[in-house]
Amino acid sequence: MFKNIFSGLSNFSYNLKKSTMLNKHTPSENRYAAYEYFQDKISKAQKENKSDEFNSLVELFLSRFNIAISNSIKDDEEKRYIKSYLDSLGESVVEPVKNFINKNHIIAYPIEILDSIIGKEKTLDFLNTVLTTEDTLFDDPLVEKRIEILKQFAGSTYHDVLSKALVFLNDSDDRLVIASIRFIRDYIFAEGKEMDKVAELMALKFVDPETSARIRIELLNVFIEQDWKVSGVRKQFEELLSEGYYINTQGFVRVIQKAVIS
Repeated sequence: MFKNIFSGLSNFSYNLKKSTMLNKHTPSENRYAAYEYFQDKISKAQKENKSDEFNSLVELFLSRFNIAISNSIKDDEEKRYIKSYLDSLGESVVEPVKNFINKNHIIAYPIEILDSIIGKEKTLDFLNTVLTTEDTLFDDPLVEKRIEILKQFAGSTYHDVLSKALVFLNDSDDRLVIASIRFIRDYIFAEGKEMDKVAELMALKFVDPETSARIRIELLNVFIEQDWKVSGVRKQFEELLSEGYYINTQGFVRVIQKAVIS
C-alpha cells in the first residue's frame, strides 16, 4: 500500500516538473528548478545503466527547444543552459539527439549539440540522411526543417545535397525554393561541367512562366555571385530581367551602377 502511495507521489512530482519545464508561462526560476530535478534523474539513470530512461529524459530536455517564451533573452539563456548541460553528457546523448532531429522540425540547437560532440563533418553526414526530397505541400514544419538543414551546408561541397537542392527548385513552397537557391549560390563547385549543367538548370528555372518575381531576383543574385554566363535561353532571360539588371556582351548578369552625384 505504502509502495503504491510513494509511486503515485513520485509520478505526480515527475509530471508536475515536466509540465513546469515545458510551460512557457511558468516563471524562469521554476523552470530552472525543474531542470535540476531532471538532471538528478539523468544522473541516476546513468549510474543504474537505464539507457531507455536516460534517452527519454534527454529527449525531454530537447523538447524545451520547441518552446519559445515571450522574453527572448531569458529564452535564449535557458536554451544555452540546456545545450551546455547536454554537451557535458558527451557521446551518450548522440543517439537521443539524432532521434529528436529525425522527429522534430525545430532543430537548430540540437544540431549545435551534435556539432560540439561528434564534429561538423559527422553532423553533416547525418543531416544529409535526414534531408528527404518529397514535396512539402501544406507541410510547414517540414519546410522549416529543410531550410534549417540547408543552412548547415552553406559553402560546402556535398554533392548529395546539391542534387537535393536542385529537386527543391520545383517545390511548391517558395521559402524552400529560395533556401535551395541560396545553397547553390554558396556551393563550391569542383568541376566545370557540373557547374555549367547547374547554371543551365537555373536559367531554365528563371524563364519558367510559373517562377515568381522574388525567386527570379534570387536566381539573378546566384548568376552574379557564381559569375555564370547565360546561354541557350539568353533572349527569354533578358526579356524577364528585373529593373537594374542587364546581361553584358560576354553573357554575364550585372547590376546597373547608378552615377553618384557629388
